[in-house]
Amino acid sequence: MRIALDAMGGDLAPKATVEGAVLAAHDFGVEIVLIGDLDLLTRELGEHRISGLKITIEHAPESVAMDDSPMESVLSKPHSSIHVGLEMVKRGDASAFVSAGNSGAVMAAAMMILGTLPGVDRPAIASLVPASDGFALLIDAGANTEVKPLNLAQFGVMGSVYAHRVRGIPNPRVGILANGEEDSKGTDLTRAAAAMLRGMRGAVDYIGYVEGRDINRGKADVVVTDGFTGNVALKTMEGFASFLLGNLRDVFSTMKGRIAYLLIRKHLSGIRQRLDPAEYGGAPLLGLGGVAIIAHGSSTPRAIRNAIRAAANEALVERVNAEIVETLARHTTAVPVKSANKGFRALLDKMRERLHRHPREAAPPAQAPAAGAAAAPPRTAGTEPAAGSTAQPLASAKPAGAPPAVPSPAGAPSLKTAPLEHPPLEPSALSNGVATRQSAPPSDSHPADKGQAAEKIGEPSPHKSERS
Repeated sequence: MRIALDAMGGDLAPKATVEGAVLAAHDFGVEIVLIGDLDLLTRELGEHRISGLKITIEHAPESVAMDDSPMESVLSKPHSSIHVGLEMVKRGDASAFVSAGNSGAVMAAAMMILGTLPGVDRPAIASLVPASDGFALLIDAGANTEVKPLNLAQFGVMGSVYAHRVRGIPNPRVGILANGEEDSKGTDLTRAAAAMLRGMRGAVDYIGYVEGRDINRGKADVVVTDGFTGNVALKTMEGFASFLLGNLRDVFSTMKGRIAYLLIRKHLSGIRQRLDPAEYGGAPLLGLGGVAIIAHGSSTPRAIRNAIRAAANEALVERVNAEIVETLARHTTAVPVKSANKGFRALLDKMRERLHRHPREAAPPAQAPAAGAAAAPPRTAGTEPAAGSTAQPLASAKPAGAPPAVPSPAGAPSLKTAPLEHPPLEPSALSNGVATRQSAPPSDSHPADKGQAAEKIGEPSPHKSERS
């Protein structure tokens, strides 16, 4: 399985993203493609021992900042690390995409490039939160601040399928977050969505309204809400977890406290692990025509590692999307399909049309060496293919106008890139090196789910939410 990682996304990128990728490649054996500035990623990789690891680089000359407008970034930065990674998923060059960058930009670009699943109006972030009997799935955790009843009903379907297929819950209980349990509570929005979910008996086990205090009590396996409310609830829980752990440290700072800690440290370690956002890594953006994981903007290397683990889950890549489409298709009466020429989908169609009608210039191809130029020096020590390997050396190429290469630290692997014609990604496994290539311009073909079969890597650990 090959995972595309936005190495330029996040507050701590690229240091944290590269280190997290190295950890994931070592611990899970997955193939990881780092997407971003070639020179910068070359230097960062030179700080790690990557011999035998399946790590490659895809050059992306642009990056999206945390404060960039999501819609504007879609139109003005078609060669950003986010775009390049999502294009890889669309072409089938990667099974999933992971980013800790601007979550609004990730969602906008994902809807433009991958598109939504048939019958799905909007994707949603599905975030795991600790509960008394395990975990609850909060959906939406921040992707859609304003929604309609149709969206909430579809969130319930997507969350139920995810909880069943990925979390292994036979019949997930689905509830809508409201200000009381009675049917008369809530708003016109929640009451209309509740009526839709009641009409899907047999596909969704809808149990009614749940209150904020019920999220961590485990009353429902899937808690449905809009992205604004969900994100506020999620950040409140994160803040309280940090507050609780900070107070516990103060309690055990005295001599008596340290003695007490020795007696209960095993139990406290389990609590701290369940409350630690880095343990969950990232949350899937459900409803897309491909797999995308959104990690926290302040993700540490361990959080990036766990986000990659979530992306590499076989059930998420292969089964979830197909079952979401099938379930919605069987219940078009209860949850009608929204017209493609209205609302948000119409806006996306217009933006997609604009991109195709006025494509920006692709990154210029690398200049060929002049006739009669001296041959390239031999490969540096440690970059030759392993004995018996059929790996072929990759030609070097960089976009014109890119910043000059910065020499790698002594002993660092030599990275090469392939020409811009963009052949199928077949990186060679080097004994002490990393294969690289240039990114291709975005494709105009219609999005399709191109997830590949992969070896299951254990339970995913989606993290809390996107970066506000």
